[in-house]
Amino acid sequence: MSTGYHPRVALVGAGGSVLRYLPRATAAALTGAGVVRPREAVGRVREVELVQPASTHAERIGEPSTPSITGVRFTRWVRLDSSASRIVEHHPRATYEF
Repeated sequence: MSTGYHPRVALVGAGGSVLRYLPRATAAALTGAGVVRPREAVGRVREVELVQPASTHAERIGEPSTPSITGVRFTRWVRLDSSASRIVEHHPRATYEF
């Protein structure tokens, strides 16, 4: 039996809070890969939950940054070499795609 997905599927963490919203294609791909499982629902799947939390298997890729008032920053200012101009660059971890 094929399960349909809502166009905007909520990714739910271990505590039951919504971590982010995913498009239906991404949610279906993550379910197929075994990374998430659909929550019990009648009709289309609106929420998926992580099979295991990241704290059990993820490796830290760097030291945590100091907390700021605005929270985690996903951009950084880069000064060009032979110029007084600056550009805004997205942090590489913020541009990962599934």
